[in-house]
Amino acid sequence: MPVAISLVLGLFSMGFQLLGSRLLSPWFGSSIEVWAFLISTFLAAFSVGSLVGAWIVRWPEKQKLHGTASILGVGIAGFAFNAGAGRAFLSWIDLNIPQGPMALGLACGFLFFPPVCALAAVTPILIQRQNDSGQMAGYASGIIYAVGTVGNILGIMMTVFLLIPRWPVSGLMWFWTGGIACLSPLIWNCLRAK
Repeated sequence: MPVAISLVLGLFSMGFQLLGSRLLSPWFGSSIEVWAFLISTFLAAFSVGSLVGAWIVRWPEKQKLHGTASILGVGIAGFAFNAGAGRAFLSWIDLNIPQGPMALGLACGFLFFPPVCALAAVTPILIQRQNDSGQMAGYASGIIYAVGTVGNILGIMMTVFLLIPRWPVSGLMWFWTGGIACLSPLIWNCLRAK
């Protein structure tokens, strides 16, 4: 189960980056500077999320479950905010902050960092679950990261060639929110299973 969850998390992570570029585009365009901020925000979120997940796996079992529930809640709330209020937030930035790196950094940091950080925090938890079930740590991490990366590739290709041409970004943002909400109980049950 952790391997399948890793695949889906990878799909949602990188697909969201492409949706994020579409969300930003009316306000900031799609220049190389926009992509630099977007990619950097996602990489920072992957890094901090991995540290948060590594921290959570050290907790006693009950606190680990509460910590996981908390990060999943942050992820769902972050995706829901993007879907429901992302455009309004970008309009607020446009009216109140001069165009430039500060406005773009604030937009990327506020809209994308929290939900992506939450998704990234799940990876160390999945690796620990695999390790707890008897797999060597190096093997468990290699499998989880490899499958997650395949999910990243699928997320990119599906989002670009299948989803964005057929549905509006606002609808896809709600799809992402629902997908993470549906995945959360599976992650929870995976961690509780021994």
